[in-house]
Amino acid sequence: MSDKEPAGDADAARSPEARLLFWLRVPYAADVVLVIIGVALLIGDNPVGWWALIFAAVRAVVGTIALFWLYPRIRSGHR
Repeated sequence: MSDKEPAGDADAARSPEARLLFWLRVPYAADVVLVIIGVALLIGDNPVGWWALIFAAVRAVVGTIALFWLYPRIRSGHR
């Protein structure tokens, strides 16, 4: 048996651009978790929740810049 599996349709869908776009979108899920944690801390009268919300907002802004500004530039540079 060989270590490599035959290439299938699933491999074709995993182009470098698709993988890059996936990893640019993943942090948004982490931001949702941070917001939930921040709100839970605020409900528990813990002011650290504000820092968690601010951190999530900064991450979301940076992620949005990467997704809508950097990704198209990287994509057009590889063609």
